[in-house]
Amino acid sequence: MEIVAIIGSHRNNQNTQKALDYFMGKIKVEHELFEYNVNQINVQACTACDHCIPHQGECIIKDDMTEIYKKMESCDLLIVASPVYFSAFPSKIKALIDRTQMIYNLEDKSVIKNKKILIIGIGGAPYYPRQFQAVDNTLEWYKKTLSCEEIGFVQFSHTDELPALDNQKCLEELAAIAEKINMSVVNN
Repeated sequence: MEIVAIIGSHRNNQNTQKALDYFMGKIKVEHELFEYNVNQINVQACTACDHCIPHQGECIIKDDMTEIYKKMESCDLLIVASPVYFSAFPSKIKALIDRTQMIYNLEDKSVIKNKKILIIGIGGAPYYPRQFQAVDNTLEWYKKTLSCEEIGFVQFSHTDELPALDNQKCLEELAAIAEKINMSVVNN
């Protein structure tokens, strides 16, 4: 099983990474993990140049997205783990998501493997209605473009006061999703 994890936090080794690591610790099936931390990769913003329309499958910008495109297309499980800043994705991960425009513009999407997607949202503020709605809205076309079936959106709120690893409800949700993955791979 090939797993791609995109970590969107501007801070390393904090709640977002800890929640992802917790989830990955629950995956018991054989897998290969490709982790892309927005602080450790070079991804420039999309310039909306439309180069990818006549040049199918090619982005004019040459940076780490070249490798990430291939992994996003071929993985079995895609994980998007990110905090929310003012109820939306922070800038670095949003740039990566926007660069998926190259895949969106493909006329032949048969190269894109059907996959599962897990979203892990981290909100420092106390829970409030629609805290993660902008994340969900942003990922609507992203999921369609990458042929994803959502298997969960675990939403950690109030992590400024309740660190992710102390939020038993959300940890149980992650563990349950991991167990479903473990069982589905074993049963196939």
